[in-house]
Amino acid sequence: MDRVTWKISVAGVGETGKTSLISRIVYGSDGSSGPVKALFRKRVTLTYKGNKLVADLLFQEINNDTDAERMLPSSNLILVVADIMTGETLDDASDIIMYAKNFEKKPPVVLVGTKTDLRYEAVLWTEDFEKVSRKLNVPFFLVSAKTGDKVIEMMDLVLELMLERFYAKKQAPQ
Repeated sequence: MDRVTWKISVAGVGETGKTSLISRIVYGSDGSSGPVKALFRKRVTLTYKGNKLVADLLFQEINNDTDAERMLPSSNLILVVADIMTGETLDDASDIIMYAKNFEKKPPVVLVGTKTDLRYEAVLWTEDFEKVSRKLNVPFFLVSAKTGDKVIEMMDLVLELMLERFYAKKQAPQ
């Protein structure tokens, strides 16, 4: 059985729901209990084409340009978060995605629109995220950390992307 540790960065401007999203993924609720941590860990056991793998997922929250410059390039995958309640956050998310596309390792990037439980107050919706998704060639999800809506589906894609990448590298000639 293979064992891996993958660092997943959750990047975006303040108040976009990054902490709540990480808490939903790791703890199954939208509010973390206890002190704020630098890294949040979730262990998962996965099967890919008959191969079993135990993965430690280390989630780190990226809040500012200094953190991004220092921590994003070493990420195995990046979740870029935008708040559907604030139009500017999608522009900021687009900038982060374009920045990440210049990294040497080229980690997979997923665009995430948060707070869909407040959809009746939204200023951004599916069409806005589809436009950015097509332009920057990244998948996107609209999720709610509060209710858990679409978080499992998003993580299924994240894990699939990581598994494909891991086994492609493992099978590549050295």
